[in-house]
Amino acid sequence: MATRPTLRLGLLNNPLSGGNRNGFEKIRATAASRPEVVQRDVQTPSDVTEALSDFARREVNVLVINGGDGTVQAALTAIFNNCFFETRPALAVLPSAGTTSMIAGDIGLKGSRLSALEKLFTWVRTKNDNATTIERPVLKVQVPSKKLPVYGMFFGTAAIYQASQYFHQKVHTRGVGGEIGAGVALARFSWAVLRRDRKVVSSVPIQIGLNQNASETQHYLMVLITTLQRLFLGLCPFWGSEPKPLHYTAIGARPRYFLQALPQMMRGRQNRLIKPENGYVSHNIDEARLILDSGGFNLDGELYNADSQPGPVVVGYGGQASFLQL
Repeated sequence: MATRPTLRLGLLNNPLSGGNRNGFEKIRATAASRPEVVQRDVQTPSDVTEALSDFARREVNVLVINGGDGTVQAALTAIFNNCFFETRPALAVLPSAGTTSMIAGDIGLKGSRLSALEKLFTWVRTKNDNATTIERPVLKVQVPSKKLPVYGMFFGTAAIYQASQYFHQKVHTRGVGGEIGAGVALARFSWAVLRRDRKVVSSVPIQIGLNQNASETQHYLMVLITTLQRLFLGLCPFWGSEPKPLHYTAIGARPRYFLQALPQMMRGRQNRLIKPENGYVSHNIDEARLILDSGGFNLDGELYNADSQPGPVVVGYGGQASFLQL
């Protein structure tokens, strides 16, 4: 029987992550007591790149991430943009209580951060076969103003960008975080759509070209592209059937039967109301090219201003990443 390769764990700690407001020192102390673990505190993408370069020299093959979606995005970007590792490490994303960490909620370790970390250490020590890896596509996002692409797992614009701003300015500052806070923002924006309250949410003109198709400009209420299977609160608002790696969903400026369609649409269940004629479109795609005339976009929780970009933002397939499950 083949022997399992020696496991070397590298732990990225982001002390600024919302989930690390409590219990951060306990996580760091627990990891420090394990000789098989090397850990680094990171706050910026350059910190992450430097830490991963060091991990590669130490032959780390399991990357543990103690941070939110932005930390995972920075790690994926550093891994895919650089040739640090001969073989890309498996990613073990710790749960991130208190923040809307969709990546951790979809393909992260389960339980509390400390219990997930202890379970990981037990797996390393006992060499049992309880762990599996899930292969998941990664988004490659080329922003015209940036020399190198950014890699992540969730892209959203129009109302998603507006809701993200609202969440950071109005909800998160009041101490309501995590999936509850995101749910509050969703409810507020859904109500604004029903009332057609343009002070809260408004459609924006976007020129979009999918795959090899010609680009068309329309007003959109929402556009999202993701490789996740579930978003916050277990939502999965995509129902494309094509054998392509990226989920794409768009809602037009004036969606019909919005109140009736919303519950099924948010669960990815298409019915007689959820169709292009009523303003609801979903496909699985290889690439989307977007020219944003106003506003910006959300990439894994990080907000980008796309006004006056000298060309389209291109969201495509960036490769596969392995996520550890226990």
